[in-house]
Amino acid sequence: MKTKKFIILFILLYSLCCETFGSFRKDINQGNKFFYKKQYDKAQQKYDSAEIKKPNSSVVYYNRANNFYKQQLYEQAIKEYQKSLGLTKDKNLKSKIFYNMGNTYLKLGDTQKAKESYKQALINNPYDEDTKYNLQYALIELQNQIKNTRQQEKNNHQKNKNQSEKQQRYMSEQDVQRLIESVVQQQKDKLKDVLKPQKPKLPEVEKDW
Repeated sequence: MKTKKFIILFILLYSLCCETFGSFRKDINQGNKFFYKKQYDKAQQKYDSAEIKKPNSSVVYYNRANNFYKQQLYEQAIKEYQKSLGLTKDKNLKSKIFYNMGNTYLKLGDTQKAKESYKQALINNPYDEDTKYNLQYALIELQNQIKNTRQQEKNNHQKNKNQSEKQQRYMSEQDVQRLIESVVQQQKDKLKDVLKPQKPKLPEVEKDW
């Protein structure tokens, strides 16, 4: 009797799992259709629904990350890619996640992290030509950034040096201003002396004969 009840319970649970998985797969498929039609809000709703049914699926977070990427929500995309990475051991999927993370970091202007992501993608799939190409691009960009940074530092150093030499060669603005004020004051004092009113000159008194 107990065995019969157990079998019935097992069948019910199995049916429920199959129904849930089928509904999950349906949400993912519909989400993908909306994604390819560029209906990103509707795709988001389907991926969210799939997450409720199967919260430990790396596919949900991977697809939702791609959906965020297409909307230029790059920070959110990175978070979803990281969640997806933590839930899969599949090397092929890991390679795709790291590849997309590399692209996202490039969009964010973080070439260093983009380079590291592409390297991880190649570790999981050494034969992916797109990843090799993007890694080469990231390396070139990184070299250019380092070169530009060094040139900027050199320019700033030269600028500071020139300013220092100029200060040594010429008086500061404050010194010049003080000198001007001093000269003006001296001129004012001289003008005061020149413009002092003269005593009136009276006619000579005629002698009294």
